Amino acid sequence: MNETEYLQFCKKQVNGPLNEEDLVTMLTAWGAINYSLGYKTALTDNNIEPKDDAPGSTGSAI
Repeated sequence: MNETEYLQFCKKQVNGPLNEEDLVTMLTAWGAINYSLGYKTALTDNNIEPKDDAPGSTGSAI
């Protein structure tokens, strides 16, 4: 899924027109998703175990 496909997906989840804040929120989420996926891929590619408090980890940070 690329950024355009992600925005189309998000638009289908919302009723009514999108405002600027909606788009910023969606793009921020897209950036976080990509960062997390890239981080996990880099760790896997380099045979590194992620820490629980690392970005994109599935461990509880609370």
